[in-house]
Amino acid sequence: MKDLLQKIWKNKLQFLDFNLNFTDKNILDVSELAIILSINQENYERYFLLNEFKIIFEKINLRVDIFGAQKAQICAINLFKSGLVKKQELLDALQILQKISNNYEIFNFIEKTEIKIIDKKELFLKNCNQLDVIALELCKLSFDENAKIRLHKKIDKFKKLDFNIAVTGIMNSGKSSFLNALLKQEFLGVSNIPETANLTVISYGANKEAMIYFWNKNEWQNILKTSSFNKKLKAFFDRLVLEIDINKYIKDETLSQKINLEDLKKFSSAKNNISALIKKIEIKSDLEFLKNNISIVDTPGLDDVVIQREILTNEYLKESDFLIHLMNASQALTQKDIDFLTHCLLNSRLSKFLIILTKADLLRKQELNEVENYIKKILTNKLKDKNLVTKIDFLSISAKMANDFYKNLVSKESFQKSGMQEFENYLFNELYSGKKSKIALESYKKELLLELDHLLKEYELQNKFIQEKEQNLDEQSKQFLLEMQNKRKSLQETKEEILNSILELKNLENGVDNLVLLLAKKLKDRLVDELKYFKNKSQKVDMQRILMIIDTTIKDGVSDILREVKFKNMKKIEELKLHLSLKYDFLKENFNDDFENFKDKISKDIENIFNDEKIIFLKLEIENIINQNINLFDLEIKLTQTINAIFKNFNLENILQSLDINGAFFHFLDKKLQNYEEIQKEKLKNIEDLMCKINDKNTNILTSFENNLENIAKLQQLKMDLLHAN
Repeated sequence: MKDLLQKIWKNKLQFLDFNLNFTDKNILDVSELAIILSINQENYERYFLLNEFKIIFEKINLRVDIFGAQKAQICAINLFKSGLVKKQELLDALQILQKISNNYEIFNFIEKTEIKIIDKKELFLKNCNQLDVIALELCKLSFDENAKIRLHKKIDKFKKLDFNIAVTGIMNSGKSSFLNALLKQEFLGVSNIPETANLTVISYGANKEAMIYFWNKNEWQNILKTSSFNKKLKAFFDRLVLEIDINKYIKDETLSQKINLEDLKKFSSAKNNISALIKKIEIKSDLEFLKNNISIVDTPGLDDVVIQREILTNEYLKESDFLIHLMNASQALTQKDIDFLTHCLLNSRLSKFLIILTKADLLRKQELNEVENYIKKILTNKLKDKNLVTKIDFLSISAKMANDFYKNLVSKESFQKSGMQEFENYLFNELYSGKKSKIALESYKKELLLELDHLLKEYELQNKFIQEKEQNLDEQSKQFLLEMQNKRKSLQETKEEILNSILELKNLENGVDNLVLLLAKKLKDRLVDELKYFKNKSQKVDMQRILMIIDTTIKDGVSDILREVKFKNMKKIEELKLHLSLKYDFLKENFNDDFENFKDKISKDIENIFNDEKIIFLKLEIENIINQNINLFDLEIKLTQTINAIFKNFNLENILQSLDINGAFFHFLDKKLQNYEEIQKEKLKNIEDLMCKINDKNTNILTSFENNLENIAKLQQLKMDLLHAN
């Protein structure tokens, strides 16, 4: 056995190019990949005994044996050679392991190997174009206009796939400078005070312009209401009313105003009072970077004193596909950064983010590496303490060097050192190889396969009729035609049965409000315990910790409630779909098509029902009660009354019922039935037309048969292309 192992490792580097499916690069970090690559015939027994090593192999679903290790090593090498792992990071990790493992052979191999960079955006667009070409070919082969319209809709639907990228950072993180470098022009003001007072959405547009949206009257009244909890903020708004004609901007309906990009600083900067009246700003730019529906969302911050801006930021974070958090490399990690990122992960669907260290030109490379390692270690431990498992990537950039290049003040060599190009490449790779892109491509592919199969069956059916006509089998053709007509008539009965089945599903939200009240009690108990602790220790109440307890308790509790609601609803929906698919086998393909997207939308709708504004109002109320310095007994009574009152107002049960999940499912199935009915109607018409042609003595049936054979061959080739499309 030992001789076999030695032989395998000796020849390892000869077959590293085997075409194996390598693992997702986000499953393991660089240090874990280095550990896998450091296994050899001298040390494998020691590695296999380590519990930490077994945990690594559990992550990648491989057995801890020689064959599992060999496959893991090949996968790790393929990740590296595909440009998905940074060469220098891997070398640094391998060098650290040299102290305990003789890995010089693999170290030298990595050092000498040229990295093949995969352009994920180019690959994604290539796959998209390939599917577009197939869709257009199907249009040419289709018999009728309705099928062509459906195919063109599929092309348009896929082209509308968008990506939202949230950019965050505390004061002096260099956010405005970074965005100016991204836009290649200094549109946003830069200073040592918060420059981005408003949420700003940057997206593609042929004409460079900016649109400002002001708060409406209802939103403005809510701002004034919540500002009453903050004396300084209330004084600011009282003064603002005297200085600005509020009615000029605050209307019953949201007022929008187009401005020149050059005037943007007059509105976006916190130095200008008018920024307080602005809800959000939309910037259009013709940058190549923003093409293909990429939007950058510049957030004012989750610690914004204007509560409504914080709520708006939360809403955009929930819909974000990626988060970029900026930190000043010279200031490293602050408590505000930790709180900010924790909040983001608690209140969004994000499981990974990028940290950009700004002002990198002020530090040496070694210093940057030390800062990055420090942040990674501290932040990872902090997030683990809160049971938040995530992946963190790092990049260092100098926006100043990039902006100076755009002003023609420095050479292209300086721009290359700025890190901005590396950032753009990184972002494209993340977006275009992520879950959203994969699901969209797979969905597009399935929809085209469905259309192709319908068309293929139609051509084959036509030739079957032609053959039967030649063999004087008219009766069989007429019988088939009659069956199709009856099948179409039965669709209405099927629809009625499906509706009745769904109506029998009882809403599964009963008792949710009771769970919410239990959560309210849990929150109150936790707060009282914490306040008792501070009192017993004679310490001042740590309000930041109190607010974090509120966030985590509510988030965890609501997640548990909503998870239960989602599980029950999805289970019932899956059961009904399976029952209908088995009973009506001819509808199975239609029901499966786009079903995952339907479930994802329902999940999002359920997740978004919890009102951020009410949670923030609850935090303000609790903070106000604690600051009153009343005795603990009265404090507990007030907390109980306040928390219960606000939690009762959530009305989760009513909101869930208003979502009408069962109705949404019926609408989904009904749409699929309409689609199937439309296809059957087209098929029936085409067959009837064919029967007329066959009976027409002037028609060359043989030519029609041969043309159909050619088209069948084309469709079969297109099907092969679709099945092999990435």
